[in-house]
Amino acid sequence: MEKKIIEGNQSNLEVQINLTPDEVKKYEEKALKELSKDVQIPGFRPGHAPLDEVKKHLDPRYVEGAVYETVVNDVINEMVKEWKYQLIWNIYDFNFDKKDDGSVNISFKIDVYPEVKVKNNNYESVEPKLPEEELTEEELNKAIDGLKAQFAEYKDADKVDTEKSYVKLDLEYLDENWNVVWTGKVFLAKPDFEEFKDLAEKFAGKEKGYSVEFDYDEEKLPQLLQYFKKDKDQLNIKKVKATISEIKEQVLPELTLENLEKWFGKKYEKLEDFIAEIKEILAKEKRRTELTKFVEDLLEKIKDSFEVVLPKTLVEQEVKQRFESLKQRYGGEEKFEAMLKSLKPEEVKKLYEDITNAAKESVKNFLILMKFAELKKILDKVDFKKDLDFEEKLLSLFKKENK
Repeated sequence: MEKKIIEGNQSNLEVQINLTPDEVKKYEEKALKELSKDVQIPGFRPGHAPLDEVKKHLDPRYVEGAVYETVVNDVINEMVKEWKYQLIWNIYDFNFDKKDDGSVNISFKIDVYPEVKVKNNNYESVEPKLPEEELTEEELNKAIDGLKAQFAEYKDADKVDTEKSYVKLDLEYLDENWNVVWTGKVFLAKPDFEEFKDLAEKFAGKEKGYSVEFDYDEEKLPQLLQYFKKDKDQLNIKKVKATISEIKEQVLPELTLENLEKWFGKKYEKLEDFIAEIKEILAKEKRRTELTKFVEDLLEKIKDSFEVVLPKTLVEQEVKQRFESLKQRYGGEEKFEAMLKSLKPEEVKKLYEDITNAAKESVKNFLILMKFAELKKILDKVDFKKDLDFEEKLLSLFKKENK
Protein backbone atom coordinates (compact mmCIF):
# COMPACT_ATOMS: atom_id res chain seq x y z
CA MET A 1 0.00 0.00 0.00
CA GLU A 2 1.27 3.43 -0.96
CA LYS A 3 0.28 6.17 1.48
CA LYS A 4 0.85 9.90 1.25
CA ILE A 5 -0.09 12.46 3.90
CA ILE A 6 -0.29 16.15 3.01
CA GLU A 7 -0.62 18.82 5.70
CA GLY A 8 -3.43 21.26 4.93
CA ASN A 9 -3.74 24.88 5.99
CA GLN A 10 -6.93 24.36 8.05
CA SER A 11 -5.57 22.14 10.84
CA ASN A 12 -6.21 19.13 8.65
CA LEU A 13 -4.47 16.41 6.69
CA GLU A 14 -5.21 15.01 3.25
CA VAL A 15 -4.54 11.30 3.05
CA GLN A 16 -3.94 9.64 -0.33
CA ILE A 17 -3.87 5.81 -0.56
CA ASN A 18 -3.03 3.60 -3.54
CA LEU A 19 -3.97 -0.09 -3.36
CA THR A 20 -2.83 -2.80 -5.77
CA PRO A 21 -5.37 -5.41 -6.95
CA ASP A 22 -3.87 -7.98 -4.55
CA GLU A 23 -4.17 -5.53 -1.63
CA VAL A 24 -7.80 -4.81 -2.53
CA LYS A 25 -8.45 -8.56 -2.50
CA LYS A 26 -6.86 -8.97 0.94
CA TYR A 27 -8.92 -6.11 2.34
CA GLU A 28 -12.06 -7.61 0.83
CA GLU A 29 -11.33 -10.88 2.67
CA LYS A 30 -10.80 -8.96 5.90
CA ALA A 31 -14.06 -7.01 5.46
CA LEU A 32 -16.04 -10.16 4.58
CA LYS A 33 -14.77 -11.97 7.68
CA GLU A 34 -16.11 -9.15 9.80
CA LEU A 35 -19.40 -8.97 7.90
CA SER A 36 -19.91 -12.74 8.13
CA LYS A 37 -20.51 -12.40 11.88
CA ASP A 38 -23.84 -10.70 11.18
CA VAL A 39 -24.96 -12.58 8.04
CA GLN A 40 -27.39 -15.47 8.39
CA ILE A 41 -26.54 -18.19 5.82
CA PRO A 42 -28.45 -21.50 5.89
CA GLY A 43 -26.29 -24.40 7.05
CA PHE A 44 -23.63 -22.23 8.68
CA ARG A 45 -23.16 -20.63 12.07
CA PRO A 46 -22.57 -16.83 12.03
CA GLY A 47 -18.94 -16.16 11.20
CA HIS A 48 -18.23 -19.67 9.86
CA ALA A 49 -19.59 -19.54 6.32
CA PRO A 50 -17.14 -19.55 3.37
CA LEU A 51 -16.35 -15.99 2.31
CA ASP A 52 -17.61 -16.68 -1.25
CA GLU A 53 -21.01 -17.60 0.21
CA VAL A 54 -21.01 -14.46 2.40
CA LYS A 55 -20.23 -12.31 -0.63
CA LYS A 56 -23.13 -13.83 -2.62
CA HIS A 57 -25.60 -12.83 0.08
CA LEU A 58 -24.53 -9.18 0.18
CA ASP A 59 -25.08 -6.21 -2.10
CA PRO A 60 -21.78 -5.61 -4.02
CA ARG A 61 -21.96 -1.89 -3.18
CA TYR A 62 -22.25 -2.74 0.52
CA VAL A 63 -19.19 -5.00 0.32
CA GLU A 64 -17.24 -2.34 -1.57
CA GLY A 65 -18.13 0.25 1.09
CA ALA A 66 -17.03 -2.14 3.86
CA VAL A 67 -13.70 -2.68 2.08
CA TYR A 68 -12.96 1.04 1.87
CA GLU A 69 -14.06 1.57 5.47
CA THR A 70 -11.67 -1.17 6.58
CA VAL A 71 -8.81 0.43 4.63
CA VAL A 72 -9.49 3.86 6.11
CA ASN A 73 -9.75 2.52 9.67
CA ASP A 74 -6.44 0.66 9.33
CA VAL A 75 -4.71 3.75 7.95
CA ILE A 76 -6.07 6.02 10.67
CA ASN A 77 -5.04 3.56 13.37
CA GLU A 78 -1.51 3.59 11.93
CA MET A 79 -1.53 7.39 11.91
CA VAL A 80 -2.61 7.50 15.54
CA LYS A 81 0.41 5.39 16.45
CA GLU A 82 3.02 7.08 14.28
CA TRP A 83 1.80 10.61 13.51
CA LYS A 84 2.94 13.61 15.54
CA TYR A 85 -0.52 15.20 15.66
CA GLN A 86 -3.57 14.27 17.69
CA LEU A 87 -6.26 13.26 15.20
CA ILE A 88 -9.92 14.17 15.44
CA TRP A 89 -11.60 10.95 14.36
CA ASN A 90 -13.97 12.23 11.68
CA ILE A 91 -13.19 11.97 7.96
CA TYR A 92 -14.66 14.06 5.15
CA ASP A 93 -14.16 14.76 1.43
CA PHE A 94 -13.89 10.99 0.89
CA ASN A 95 -13.22 9.88 -2.69
CA PHE A 96 -12.26 6.64 -4.39
CA ASP A 97 -11.26 5.76 -7.95
CA LYS A 98 -11.46 2.12 -9.00
CA LYS A 99 -9.21 1.34 -11.97
CA ASP A 100 -9.85 -1.20 -14.74
CA ASP A 101 -6.98 -3.38 -13.50
CA GLY A 102 -8.60 -3.68 -10.04
CA SER A 103 -6.36 -1.21 -8.25
CA VAL A 104 -7.98 1.56 -6.18
CA ASN A 105 -7.01 5.12 -5.28
CA ILE A 106 -8.59 6.49 -2.09
CA SER A 107 -8.36 10.00 -0.65
CA PHE A 108 -9.94 11.71 2.33
CA LYS A 109 -9.35 14.52 4.79
CA ILE A 110 -9.13 14.31 8.54
CA ASP A 111 -8.71 17.11 11.07
CA VAL A 112 -6.05 17.34 13.73
CA TYR A 113 -6.34 18.90 17.15
CA PRO A 114 -5.05 22.41 16.41
CA GLU A 115 -1.83 23.86 17.71
CA VAL A 116 -2.26 27.17 19.50
CA LYS A 117 0.72 29.35 18.65
CA VAL A 118 2.13 32.03 20.95
CA LYS A 119 2.51 35.35 19.11
CA ASN A 120 3.96 37.36 22.01
CA ASN A 121 4.45 37.18 25.78
CA ASN A 122 1.97 39.92 26.70
CA TYR A 123 -0.16 37.25 28.39
CA GLU A 124 2.50 37.08 31.13
CA SER A 125 1.66 40.54 32.50
CA VAL A 126 -2.13 40.73 32.28
CA GLU A 127 -4.14 41.79 35.32
CA PRO A 128 -7.74 40.59 35.00
CA LYS A 129 -10.40 41.95 37.29
CA LEU A 130 -10.70 39.61 40.25
CA PRO A 131 -14.10 38.35 41.41
CA GLU A 132 -16.05 40.05 44.18
CA GLU A 133 -15.85 37.60 47.06
CA GLU A 134 -18.59 38.74 49.44
CA LEU A 135 -22.36 38.80 49.05
CA THR A 136 -23.60 42.31 49.79
CA GLU A 137 -26.62 43.25 51.89
CA GLU A 138 -28.11 44.96 48.85
CA GLU A 139 -27.85 41.74 46.79
CA LEU A 140 -29.45 39.74 49.60
CA ASN A 141 -32.36 42.19 49.97
CA LYS A 142 -32.90 42.31 46.21
CA ALA A 143 -33.08 38.51 46.05
CA ILE A 144 -35.55 38.33 48.94
CA ASP A 145 -37.72 40.99 47.29
CA GLY A 146 -37.58 38.91 44.12
CA LEU A 147 -38.84 35.88 46.02
CA LYS A 148 -41.64 37.90 47.61
CA ALA A 149 -42.56 39.29 44.19
CA GLN A 150 -43.52 35.77 43.06
CA PHE A 151 -46.35 35.89 45.60
CA ALA A 152 -47.19 39.59 45.35
CA GLU A 153 -50.61 41.10 44.82
CA TYR A 154 -51.29 43.83 42.27
CA LYS A 155 -53.66 46.72 42.87
CA ASP A 156 -54.99 49.30 40.45
CA ALA A 157 -53.11 52.59 40.40
CA ASP A 158 -54.22 56.02 39.15
CA LYS A 159 -51.01 57.15 37.49
CA VAL A 160 -47.85 55.64 36.05
CA ASP A 161 -44.89 55.56 38.43
CA THR A 162 -41.93 54.33 36.41
CA GLU A 163 -40.31 52.95 39.60
CA LYS A 164 -43.31 50.94 40.81
CA SER A 165 -45.93 50.56 38.10
CA TYR A 166 -46.71 47.61 35.82
CA VAL A 167 -48.27 49.09 32.69
CA LYS A 168 -50.20 47.39 29.91
CA LEU A 169 -50.14 49.17 26.54
CA ASP A 170 -52.59 48.36 23.74
CA LEU A 171 -50.89 48.82 20.38
CA GLU A 172 -52.40 49.77 17.02
CA TYR A 173 -50.24 49.73 13.89
CA LEU A 174 -51.37 52.28 11.30
CA ASP A 175 -50.66 52.53 7.57
CA GLU A 176 -50.29 55.75 5.57
CA ASN A 177 -54.11 56.13 5.42
CA TRP A 178 -54.42 55.75 9.22
CA ASN A 179 -55.99 52.31 8.84
CA VAL A 180 -55.28 49.82 11.64
CA VAL A 181 -53.37 46.95 10.00
CA TRP A 182 -52.46 45.04 13.15
CA THR A 183 -53.00 45.20 16.92
CA GLY A 184 -51.01 43.94 19.85
CA LYS A 185 -50.08 44.60 23.45
CA VAL A 186 -46.98 45.03 25.54
CA PHE A 187 -46.29 45.16 29.27
CA LEU A 188 -43.86 47.63 30.84
CA ALA A 189 -42.15 47.61 34.25
CA LYS A 190 -39.23 49.37 35.89
CA PRO A 191 -36.48 47.59 33.85
CA ASP A 192 -38.23 48.59 30.59
CA PHE A 193 -38.57 52.21 31.65
CA GLU A 194 -34.88 52.21 32.61
CA GLU A 195 -33.84 50.76 29.24
CA PHE A 196 -36.18 52.83 27.07
CA LYS A 197 -35.94 56.38 28.41
CA ASP A 198 -38.29 57.70 25.71
CA LEU A 199 -41.11 55.49 27.03
CA ALA A 200 -40.45 56.64 30.58
CA GLU A 201 -40.69 60.29 29.52
CA LYS A 202 -43.86 59.71 27.50
CA PHE A 203 -45.81 57.74 30.13
CA ALA A 204 -44.53 58.94 33.54
CA GLY A 205 -47.41 60.38 35.55
CA LYS A 206 -50.03 59.56 32.89
CA GLU A 207 -53.42 57.95 33.57
CA LYS A 208 -55.31 55.04 32.07
CA GLY A 209 -56.55 55.82 28.55
CA TYR A 210 -53.61 58.09 27.67
CA SER A 211 -52.29 57.55 24.11
CA VAL A 212 -49.10 58.37 22.27
CA GLU A 213 -48.35 57.98 18.56
CA PHE A 214 -44.85 57.09 17.41
CA ASP A 215 -43.44 57.33 13.89
CA TYR A 216 -42.52 53.83 12.74
CA ASP A 217 -38.77 54.39 12.44
CA GLU A 218 -36.95 51.17 13.35
CA GLU A 219 -33.76 53.03 14.24
CA LYS A 220 -35.54 55.24 16.79
CA LEU A 221 -38.60 53.25 17.83
CA PRO A 222 -38.11 51.14 21.02
CA GLN A 223 -37.92 47.43 20.15
CA LEU A 224 -40.83 46.70 22.48
CA LEU A 225 -43.11 48.56 20.09
CA GLN A 226 -41.80 47.17 16.82
CA TYR A 227 -43.59 44.68 14.56
CA PHE A 228 -41.52 41.54 13.95
CA LYS A 229 -43.71 39.34 11.77
CA LYS A 230 -42.79 38.25 8.25
CA ASP A 231 -45.36 40.43 6.45
CA LYS A 232 -44.03 43.68 7.94
CA ASP A 233 -42.98 45.20 4.60
CA GLN A 234 -46.33 44.40 2.98
CA LEU A 235 -48.31 46.17 5.72
CA ASN A 236 -46.61 49.51 5.03
CA ILE A 237 -46.68 50.53 8.71
CA LYS A 238 -46.17 54.27 9.24
CA LYS A 239 -47.14 54.79 12.88
CA VAL A 240 -47.84 52.87 16.07
CA LYS A 241 -50.36 54.13 18.61
CA ALA A 242 -49.78 53.04 22.23
CA THR A 243 -52.63 53.43 24.75
CA ILE A 244 -52.44 52.77 28.48
CA SER A 245 -55.11 50.15 29.26
CA GLU A 246 -53.97 49.05 32.75
CA ILE A 247 -51.82 50.46 35.55
CA LYS A 248 -50.96 48.16 38.44
CA GLU A 249 -48.72 48.48 41.46
CA GLN A 250 -47.04 45.57 43.18
CA VAL A 251 -47.78 44.93 46.85
CA LEU A 252 -45.13 42.69 48.37
CA PRO A 253 -46.18 40.30 51.15
CA GLU A 254 -44.43 40.23 54.51
CA LEU A 255 -41.64 37.78 55.13
CA THR A 256 -43.05 35.66 57.95
CA LEU A 257 -42.61 32.07 59.08
CA GLU A 258 -46.23 31.36 58.15
CA ASN A 259 -45.78 32.73 54.63
CA LEU A 260 -42.55 30.80 54.12
CA GLU A 261 -44.27 27.54 55.00
CA LYS A 262 -47.17 28.40 52.68
CA TRP A 263 -44.91 29.40 49.79
CA PHE A 264 -42.26 26.68 49.96
CA GLY A 265 -43.91 23.89 51.97
CA LYS A 266 -41.05 24.00 54.45
CA LYS A 267 -41.18 24.91 58.11
CA TYR A 268 -38.43 27.14 59.55
CA GLU A 269 -37.83 27.61 63.27
CA LYS A 270 -36.85 31.22 62.76
CA LEU A 271 -36.41 33.71 59.93
CA GLU A 272 -32.65 33.70 60.42
CA ASP A 273 -32.55 30.06 59.26
CA PHE A 274 -34.26 31.00 56.00
CA ILE A 275 -31.96 34.00 55.52
CA ALA A 276 -28.90 31.80 56.08
CA GLU A 277 -30.15 29.29 53.49
CA ILE A 278 -30.77 32.04 50.94
CA LYS A 279 -27.32 33.52 51.62
CA GLU A 280 -25.67 30.18 50.91
CA ILE A 281 -27.55 29.73 47.62
CA LEU A 282 -26.86 33.31 46.52
CA ALA A 283 -23.18 33.04 47.45
CA LYS A 284 -22.79 29.99 45.20
CA GLU A 285 -24.63 31.69 42.34
CA LYS A 286 -22.55 34.85 42.74
CA ARG A 287 -19.34 32.81 42.79
CA ARG A 288 -20.28 31.15 39.52
CA THR A 289 -21.23 34.48 37.92
CA GLU A 290 -18.11 36.25 39.16
CA LEU A 291 -15.81 33.44 38.02
CA THR A 292 -17.43 33.53 34.57
CA LYS A 293 -16.86 37.30 34.37
CA PHE A 294 -13.28 36.85 35.57
CA VAL A 295 -12.51 34.26 32.87
CA GLU A 296 -14.15 36.42 30.18
CA ASP A 297 -12.02 39.39 31.26
CA LEU A 298 -8.88 37.25 31.36
CA LEU A 299 -9.60 35.89 27.89
CA GLU A 300 -10.16 39.36 26.48
CA LYS A 301 -6.75 40.42 27.79
CA ILE A 302 -4.72 37.38 26.66
CA LYS A 303 -6.27 36.43 23.31
CA ASP A 304 -4.09 38.77 21.25
CA SER A 305 -1.07 36.80 22.43
CA PHE A 306 -2.25 33.64 20.65
CA GLU A 307 -3.36 32.46 17.25
CA VAL A 308 -5.03 29.24 16.21
CA VAL A 309 -6.42 27.81 12.98
CA LEU A 310 -9.74 26.15 13.71
CA PRO A 311 -10.42 22.72 12.18
CA LYS A 312 -13.72 22.19 10.38
CA THR A 313 -14.76 19.29 12.62
CA LEU A 314 -14.59 21.15 15.94
CA VAL A 315 -16.56 24.08 14.55
CA GLU A 316 -19.23 21.80 13.06
CA GLN A 317 -19.61 19.96 16.37
CA GLU A 318 -20.08 23.24 18.23
CA VAL A 319 -22.57 24.51 15.64
CA LYS A 320 -24.55 21.29 15.97
CA GLN A 321 -24.69 21.61 19.74
CA ARG A 322 -25.85 25.21 19.52
CA PHE A 323 -28.64 24.31 17.11
CA GLU A 324 -29.73 21.47 19.40
CA SER A 325 -29.90 23.92 22.31
CA LEU A 326 -31.85 26.36 20.14
CA LYS A 327 -34.35 23.65 19.20
CA GLN A 328 -34.91 22.88 22.88
CA ARG A 329 -35.50 26.55 23.62
CA TYR A 330 -38.21 26.63 20.93
CA GLY A 331 -39.86 23.49 22.28
CA GLY A 332 -38.50 20.88 19.88
CA GLU A 333 -37.69 20.19 16.23
CA GLU A 334 -41.18 20.93 14.89
CA LYS A 335 -41.54 24.33 16.54
CA PHE A 336 -38.00 25.26 15.57
CA GLU A 337 -38.69 24.43 11.91
CA ALA A 338 -41.91 26.48 12.11
CA MET A 339 -39.88 29.42 13.41
CA LEU A 340 -37.43 29.10 10.51
CA LYS A 341 -40.31 29.06 8.01
CA SER A 342 -41.64 32.31 9.47
CA LEU A 343 -38.36 34.06 8.62
CA LYS A 344 -37.25 35.55 5.35
CA PRO A 345 -34.43 33.70 3.48
CA GLU A 346 -31.93 36.44 4.32
CA GLU A 347 -32.92 36.23 8.00
CA VAL A 348 -32.41 32.44 8.02
CA LYS A 349 -29.03 32.90 6.35
CA LYS A 350 -28.02 35.49 8.95
CA LEU A 351 -29.14 33.19 11.78
CA TYR A 352 -26.88 30.40 10.48
CA GLU A 353 -24.00 32.83 9.97
CA ASP A 354 -24.39 34.25 13.48
CA ILE A 355 -24.46 30.80 15.07
CA THR A 356 -21.44 29.65 13.05
CA ASN A 357 -19.46 32.76 13.98
CA ALA A 358 -20.39 32.35 17.64
CA ALA A 359 -19.33 28.70 17.47
CA LYS A 360 -15.96 29.63 15.96
CA GLU A 361 -15.38 32.23 18.66
CA SER A 362 -16.34 29.76 21.39
CA VAL A 363 -14.00 27.04 20.12
CA LYS A 364 -11.17 29.54 19.66
CA ASN A 365 -11.61 30.91 23.19
CA PHE A 366 -11.62 27.41 24.67
CA LEU A 367 -8.39 26.45 22.88
CA ILE A 368 -6.66 29.66 23.93
CA LEU A 369 -7.62 29.14 27.57
CA MET A 370 -6.32 25.57 27.44
CA LYS A 371 -3.02 26.81 26.00
CA PHE A 372 -2.75 29.53 28.63
CA ALA A 373 -3.39 26.97 31.38
CA GLU A 374 -0.73 24.70 29.86
CA LEU A 375 1.84 27.50 29.76
CA LYS A 376 1.03 28.39 33.37
CA LYS A 377 1.52 24.72 34.33
CA ILE A 378 -1.94 24.26 35.87
CA LEU A 379 -3.64 22.22 33.14
CA ASP A 380 -2.56 18.87 34.58
CA LYS A 381 -3.82 19.96 38.01
CA VAL A 382 -7.38 20.64 36.90
CA ASP A 383 -10.13 18.18 37.78
CA PHE A 384 -12.55 18.75 34.89
CA LYS A 385 -15.15 16.57 36.60
CA LYS A 386 -15.29 19.04 39.47
CA ASP A 387 -17.55 22.02 38.87
CA LEU A 388 -15.67 25.31 38.33
CA ASP A 389 -12.30 23.72 39.14
CA PHE A 390 -10.73 25.06 35.94
CA GLU A 391 -11.92 28.59 36.71
CA GLU A 392 -10.70 28.32 40.31
CA LYS A 393 -7.28 27.14 39.18
CA LEU A 394 -7.00 30.10 36.80
CA LEU A 395 -7.98 32.47 39.58
CA SER A 396 -5.37 30.99 41.91
CA LEU A 397 -2.65 32.23 39.56
CA PHE A 398 -3.61 35.84 40.08
CA LYS A 399 -4.41 35.56 43.76
CA LYS A 400 -0.87 34.37 44.36
CA GLU A 401 0.57 37.22 42.32
CA ASN A 402 -1.45 39.76 44.28
CA LYS A 403 -0.17 38.33 47.54
